[in-house]
Parts: sequence; C-alpha cells; structure tokens
Amino acid sequence: MRYSEAIRRLGIEAMKVIKVGRCRVEVAFCNLRCPYCVHLFQEHRDLSVDEIVEKLGECESVYIGGAEPTVQKKELKQLLEKLYHNGKSITLKTDGMLPDVIEELLQFVSKFVFELKAEFDDTDNLSKLTGLDRERAAKYAGNLLKSIEIARKREKKIKLWIRVIPGFVTKQSLEKALERVGKVNEIMLYQFLSNPKWDRESGEFSEFKIKKPDFEYLIKLADIAVNFAERVVLTGEKRVVLEGGGRKEKVIGEQVIK
Repeated sequence: MRYSEAIRRLGIEAMKVIKVGRCRVEVAFCNLRCPYCVHLFQEHRDLSVDEIVEKLGECESVYIGGAEPTVQKKELKQLLEKLYHNGKSITLKTDGMLPDVIEELLQFVSKFVFELKAEFDDTDNLSKLTGLDRERAAKYAGNLLKSIEIARKREKKIKLWIRVIPGFVTKQSLEKALERVGKVNEIMLYQFLSNPKWDRESGEFSEFKIKKPDFEYLIKLADIAVNFAERVVLTGEKRVVLEGGGRKEKVIGEQVIK
C-alpha cells in the first residue's frame, strides 16, 4: 500500500511537497505553467501536516513556497494554523491567482511574496510567461492585483519577486507594473538564468533564445524600484541591497565587485 493511501485511510490529510528543510517548505503543483519553472519537473512526496510541522520544530520563522501552495488549500490552511499556533512567523510565496484563498489565510501569515511577471495589461507577454491562454492570463493579472490589495489592507508585509527576463521586463514595463501595485516593503530583482535552482533554460521557453541579462541592467531597474519599496535587493551573479539610502554589496561565486 502506498504511503499516501495509508495515511488517508487513517483519516490523516497528506500534503504533496517537493522538499521540507532549513525552515522552508516547497509545495508541489501549480495553477500556472510557466515555461521556465523548475518545480513542475521536480519529484514530490506525500507528508502529513503533522510530519511537516515536526520537521520545522526548531524554526522561529518558516517560508512556504515552491510551485503554488494555495492549490492545496485545505492542507495548507491546516499547516499554517498549526505553525501559527506554535508561534512561527510565516512567509507565504504565492502567484496570487486565488485571492479568496489569500483572504482565508491572512490571519496566519506575516509576510506575502508575490511574483510580478510582466506589466498587468500586457496580456501577450503574460500568456507566454504563465503558459495560460490570453483570457486566463488576463484573469491571473486581475487576481494578482486583488491578492496584493487584500494583503495590503490587512497591513501584511509585502515583497515583490521580479524575474528580470530580457524583452519581458523593461524599465517602462517595470515602472507601469509598480505604479499599479504601489508602495511595498521589499522588491527583489532576480537575474534570470543566474541560478539553475530557479530557472530551466530548456523547454518551450528556449524558442525565445533569451540569454542572461547583464547585472548592470538590474542596477538600472533598481533606480525605478527604489521609488516603490523600503528595501530593494538585486540577486544573481552578485547581491546588492539598497536600503535606507545606502548600498551594500556581496559577491556570489567568483565575481569581484570593484
């Protein structure tokens, strides 16, 4: 008998997860089909909510992301509720496609991480980046805005995660998207294809023949982002943090910052 079948027969809810460890939970399955996504091709396993909670026992704060946690609404709510009552500070990364679920989980979450893929009215690019048809891509954009606003009204911390993909994220499109969202706590600009754990270069997206952007381009985008966030983080070949008017840099790998 499979483990998942066994625990269900015992009346225990199983959650499908990619990985649990280091105060992080990477959840399987998603309602988007982003062509560069690594999570859609990763193996997953069934764990009961209590098993996950036990593995996170020593953590003061917990990050839950992965593919898309909210598609496992019932199990996710059980997990968040138990972690919350155990005194954990919870960060939830979500695509924002299910604002009703976001509303239901608000009481347990301290911080939300939302990924901005393109300008909200750019249905063509949103369709390419989400793997959805144009109609569903437009619905996704509207729901994402709703989810962000729900979190803002309850004064939750908000971080925007922006994958800087050449041709899809430009200075103009970034400024338009951020104007729609408004002020947030943090913005992270990630250098596309700089981390194989976050992107896959093969597959449908390879037809666009997109290369890794220069890190200097992220710095130019940061000049826009600083107007919309208390803290801006650039990450990829190196890490740059802009906070309170200052700038801190950290080398990642072998690159040297002059």
